[in-house]
Amino acid sequence: MRDNAILIIDDDADMRDLVRLVVEPSDVDVVEAATCVDGIAALRANLDRIRLVLLDYFMPGMDAACCARQLCSLASSSIIVLCTAAADPADRAAEVGLSRWLAKPFELNALENLVREAARQHRESRRGAVPQS
Repeated sequence: MRDNAILIIDDDADMRDLVRLVVEPSDVDVVEAATCVDGIAALRANLDRIRLVLLDYFMPGMDAACCARQLCSLASSSIIVLCTAAADPADRAAEVGLSRWLAKPFELNALENLVREAARQHRESRRGAVPQS
């Protein structure tokens, strides 16, 4: 198990598979969840490893705003990105309280860039950490 992982919360298995295919060659684990409830549980269980969360806008059982609030409260150091096929992704992201978004279908290099940014952010935060004795 690697110490660098992303979490994808999407009810579309094909989308989760696509993310896995793109990300895993970058030495990053992918944690998958088909519901927001499962995604929140997965984040709790992997909080020390997850650097990036991809949240689908249209999810059954829990709206994206409620899910995003819970994710943000758990993972203040992770990058949380709304993924949506809506015509106005920036507005949808703002609606749920997130500043980042990916419009579906997204360019694979946009996903790769997010993964690199999340890893870089984690490395930089670790450099600034004070060693515990």
